[in-house]
Amino acid sequence: MRMLRFTPGWVIFLITPMLGGCIIDLSAGNSQGAAGGDTTTPQPSGGGDTSAAATQARKDEADQYLAQVIYKGATVTQSVQTADGDVVDGLDRVTFPALPYALPALPYLPVDVTLPAGVTFGATDVQQNPVLADLVSQTAGFNRPNFAPYILGETDATSVQDYLDRYEVGGAPQGNRLYAGLISSVANRGLSGYMNQFQPEVAEGSFSLLEVAVFCPAPANGSPQEVVGAVISVDRATLGGRNAQGVYDGLPRVHVEYATTKNGKTKYMWDERDGAFVANPFRSVRPGQVVPVSVLGGAQVEHLLTIFQSPTGDWWIAFDNDLLGYYPASLFTMLSGGACISAWYAEVYNPYPDPNISGGGPVKSEMGSGKFAAVGRPKVAYVRKPEFYDTSWFSVEPADAFMQAYEISCYTRSTLDPDPVSGGKIFNFGGPGGKDLGCKWPFP
Repeated sequence: MRMLRFTPGWVIFLITPMLGGCIIDLSAGNSQGAAGGDTTTPQPSGGGDTSAAATQARKDEADQYLAQVIYKGATVTQSVQTADGDVVDGLDRVTFPALPYALPALPYLPVDVTLPAGVTFGATDVQQNPVLADLVSQTAGFNRPNFAPYILGETDATSVQDYLDRYEVGGAPQGNRLYAGLISSVANRGLSGYMNQFQPEVAEGSFSLLEVAVFCPAPANGSPQEVVGAVISVDRATLGGRNAQGVYDGLPRVHVEYATTKNGKTKYMWDERDGAFVANPFRSVRPGQVVPVSVLGGAQVEHLLTIFQSPTGDWWIAFDNDLLGYYPASLFTMLSGGACISAWYAEVYNPYPDPNISGGGPVKSEMGSGKFAAVGRPKVAYVRKPEFYDTSWFSVEPADAFMQAYEISCYTRSTLDPDPVSGGKIFNFGGPGGKDLGCKWPFP
């Protein structure tokens, strides 16, 4: 893969995709959308001042935000541009804030990791490219986020924070998401699972993802109020997901997310956008980076996604045994003493579910490989060995319980069956969505 090393500069125009919100509806029934009001991410309005002076002022503000909030004042010593268009900044570990304590132990033993025959952990860009390997061996690696829509005046946002709040943060629009997955309503300290994701075809304005998440719901309506999640997604919905040419690349990427609710307003934030995620400066996988996935009829790839609460109360996220970092306990109220629910699932977002409007109805976005669960492995996405960690950090196999907001004409999920490889359980999920004329997307 071609790599380009260059002297760092604070020109922010390249990509790190964002997602819509991953909202899990716990209400009864299997054909209802996620709970909540319509807070769909706004589309570009062109309402910003596009004069040279205004554009430069927004760029200066975004540069300052990146340097102080996301990079926490650390010095960028080297940068690399990947063939995918990402800019990876290497931050001097001496100037980057050190972790307040030693890295915690994973809640499982890496030596116990066993993959099925013909399945591998996909080799990341660091493992494939000496230039990136050199960068992360010497510095803390970050994918530089894309604030171009704000800088270029494509939105009417008045500040970087306003842009993040209104254009890059998902909500819970009723009736515009479908899920397929497994949910456990047992108190826990985290979860893990081996996910086999593909590169689904995703319609513009939509996203398709696989996620593991822990959360505590609001007592009134069951919608998540505090969330920590790890995701592999293909996103063509939100503005930050476009590349320097303004095009959605449609590549699968790993993300971290959290949500909190204060004064009745839920805030969702992805990756390191607001500086809340405390990065492990010695990680090799970066939130927002492209990751390898399975190929229909070809190589099969699993990724082990893990979320766990350390004894300090912080929520750590690991990807294929690599500790990416953590969300501090201080962010949360409900999650500070553990999680209420754990979930392993896929989600597809439909920007226009109303069949009565032009272009509305079932979105032509695939889930997983685009094949229904009954097609079977190796041609379908799956989660293998889903486990949660109980309040004493012992691993527990969840009982089989289907996610809500589930519509079998669009996407399906198999039962949780024994897996001879791990001795645990496994289930498939996926489907073509609106690419199949039989898909009937639920709409109120």
